[in-house]
Amino acid sequence: MRTFAALALLAQVCQLALAIESAPYDLVNSAETYEERVYPAQKWVTTSHLSISHHEATSDVMFRKLFNYIDGQNDAAPVTTLVIPGEGPNCENNFTMSFYVPAAHQDNPPTPTNPDVYIEERPELHVFSRRFHGFANDEDWIVNAAQLHDDLVAAGEEGVDFQTYYTVGYDSPFVIIGRNNEVWFMKNDMN
Repeated sequence: MRTFAALALLAQVCQLALAIESAPYDLVNSAETYEERVYPAQKWVTTSHLSISHHEATSDVMFRKLFNYIDGQNDAAPVTTLVIPGEGPNCENNFTMSFYVPAAHQDNPPTPTNPDVYIEERPELHVFSRRFHGFANDEDWIVNAAQLHDDLVAAGEEGVDFQTYYTVGYDSPFVIIGRNNEVWFMKNDMN
């Protein structure tokens, strides 16, 4: 009986992991270590948190708020976190975490009941993205953001905002193997 219950749970986890809908984007350019993409204007469900603590602890607080919004239906991905570093060693960083609202709900997403959660009308977003795998910790995000920075500078990319960045996770917490993560720097529109 326990084996059956474990298999049933595993099947549900696999179904959950495979049902995640990613935000649509257009691929502008693909380099060896990064991609340039444009995400169209879309709705995201969002919450923010100021903290001098590390990304991991802050992420847990914000994730719980957003997870409660989707009421246990983890059908939204990617999970993006905009990181605006504070100036100085002990200043608060601003973290803004968002779940992509699936296409079926873009026109009329459910209204959040938590005042800390809101629907964000995110404008078109032009990003440079670097992908890496595994469970990501603070050091992984920083190392990959630094590598993306160096790759973009070496490639002569212009108009990149290196003051803020996004951390992006694509997998539910139940995915153990083959996890996909990205760091994004935004490209400033020069129109």
